[in-house]
Formats: sequence, C-alpha cells, structure tokens
Amino acid sequence: MARAISLLLLVFASVPAAQTPRVEFDVVSIKRSSPDARGGGIRTLPDGTTIVTNHPIRSMIFMAAPASRTPVREVTGLPEWAESENYDITAKPPAGSTPQQRSEMWRTLFAERMKLVAHVEERERDTFALVMAHSDGRLGPQLKRSTLDCSPRPQASAPPPPPDFDPKSAMNRCGGLFGQGSIVSGGMSIDRLVPSLTGLAGRQVIDQTGLRGDYAFTLTFSQRRTPATSQDSAPDDAPEFFTALQEQLGLKLQPEKTIVPILVIDHIERPSDN
Repeated sequence: MARAISLLLLVFASVPAAQTPRVEFDVVSIKRSSPDARGGGIRTLPDGTTIVTNHPIRSMIFMAAPASRTPVREVTGLPEWAESENYDITAKPPAGSTPQQRSEMWRTLFAERMKLVAHVEERERDTFALVMAHSDGRLGPQLKRSTLDCSPRPQASAPPPPPDFDPKSAMNRCGGLFGQGSIVSGGMSIDRLVPSLTGLAGRQVIDQTGLRGDYAFTLTFSQRRTPATSQDSAPDDAPEFFTALQEQLGLKLQPEKTIVPILVIDHIERPSDN
C-alpha cells in the first residue's frame, strides 16, 4: 500500500523568499545531445561541477528527489520523452557550496527549467540487495580502490572533458563512462554506481556491500544486439550482466522485498536549450 511521505517539491514557490533563501547553480547549460553521440557519462569535477553527457532526464531525475534516509532509486509517471531523449547538462555550483546545498540546487534547477512537480511515496517492491559475492569480502579482479582524488575541492577548477573519450582514458577520470554493454570508471563510489545497476537489473538495487570511498572498475557484459548496436559494444562472448557483476567486480544481486521510496512525477516539461 502506498504512503505519501513528502510534500510537493515546489513548495518553496509559495513561501516568501525572505524565509527560504534559494540556492542555485552559478552556471547551467542544458541542450539536446547530438543524434550521432555514442556512449555517455556523468562526471563531477573537483569544484563540484556536474557534467552529464548523452543521458535521458530519467537518469538525472533522482537528483531532484528530497533528502531521505533511504535514497530514492525508482521513479514513476515520467513522460515518454524523458525516457528516450538524451541531453547534455553542465551545472556549476558557487565556490564553497556543500553537498546538501548542491542537492537543493538540483531541485531548483528541475523546478525552474522543467516545471517539475513531484512527491515521494513508500511502496513495497521486489528489489535486489547488492552484496559481496565472496564471504571473505575480497573484491573482483576488475574492482580496485581508486588512486584518484575525486573529492570536491571548491577552489579548484578543471577543464571539461573532451566530447569523446575512450575506456582507457576513462580509467584516468572520476565518474563513469557508460557504453552498450560496459561501464568504466577511474573513480566512483558504489552508491553512485547503484542507479545504473538498477536499470540493468530491472528492479531497484540497494547497496549493502559496506564499501565506502571511490573505486576504479571495468564491467563488461552482453546485451541483446540490434541493428543499431554500436561497434564499441561488448563482444558477443561477454558474460550476461549478473554473471559479469559477480566474476568481474566480486559483487552479486540478492533478491528481496523492501519498502522503498518512489518518486512520483505529477508534472514535468521539456527543458529549453541554452
């Protein structure tokens, strides 16, 4: 049975500005991705700037979810375009902003640029617990502690990534490179990886590995091939997703039932390019 646990995300619109100082990004760029774009990624630069390349709004909508003890990993009510149209987004926060402030900035961005109205409900779902595959806690051969410093440094600045970067160069960068049948990262927390695993597993994934900090990894798995499948996709002999996750990263998905928060979209509009 569903139970609403939060008010509309746009409640700030009806409260006097003097009572609720609004925080927002210094710079925001949103545009449709090129039809020829291949792969994509979500990266956070040392100064906190987030760069999203060739991703649908669905993969970013969780940034607008209100803070809660259990992160929101499922969304319902999105229109078709939010699932199928890919966008490039750059969002640069003010120097010295905190992670909590940047979360509020994402809610402001979605409310202003996409007229988002939404609420959160708790519902029982068939889920997966992401756990260690080995009882001794050892990692898989393709999962290692990152040697990169991926922590935000407000005073630092860094150039944006080149439009196209290959898996080898992705291992030298924080964030992930997402291709057809592959995910590559030089530095990413397991918590940030979980949303991508949710999409691949077909149900919500909840991190129970206990792994903290950033990790470098390469995950290669088979996907159903179509005429549009990229030449950069995983080879035909790659293992299926669940097997690859266990063999390569030393992680496995364990079925369970869980009461989880669901982000319910009441209204959203396409963002205009800028």
